[in-house]
Amino acid sequence: MNMNFKKRLDQIIRVDHAGEYGAQQIYSGQIKFTKDKNLKKILEKMADEEEEHLKYFESVMLEKRIRPTILGGVWKIGGFSLGALTALLGKNYVMACTEAVEEIIVKHYEKQLHEIPSSEEKEIRKKIKKFLADEDKHKETGASGIDSNDIQLNVFKFLIKGLTKTAIRLSEKI
Repeated sequence: MNMNFKKRLDQIIRVDHAGEYGAQQIYSGQIKFTKDKNLKKILEKMADEEEEHLKYFESVMLEKRIRPTILGGVWKIGGFSLGALTALLGKNYVMACTEAVEEIIVKHYEKQLHEIPSSEEKEIRKKIKKFLADEDKHKETGASGIDSNDIQLNVFKFLIKGLTKTAIRLSEKI
């Protein structure tokens, strides 16, 4: 494995781990603060799937000796706070947040699959494909729960997408 690819693979694993960690924090805040029992069940199911993703990336980090992002504390507080805020704002904001974050993550995983040659890291590619499918289902769940013509929700989603893109850029490098 050449050094450039090794460096890029380290970034991919680091950012994917950070993203799954952040997702866990968002779901934790949403689950803790939502009053909607049906929504809580949906969130718990998605959080369980995200937990599988997080555990996988943790194991790869240990196996390949990849350092985590130093921003873990920021993602913990920021993710939980975002989850709590959206839960307090109601189901529409929870679902809009899910849709926005997952839309960016789906594109992010698709890009990674193009960056990792099919001859390299077959297990990682297989897992990213599976996780991409899970995230796409989460995105659809979020999208099905809201009115796509609501201007306030669309502004909110725009902001969440920007935050998610920024978190990705920072977690790859730092």
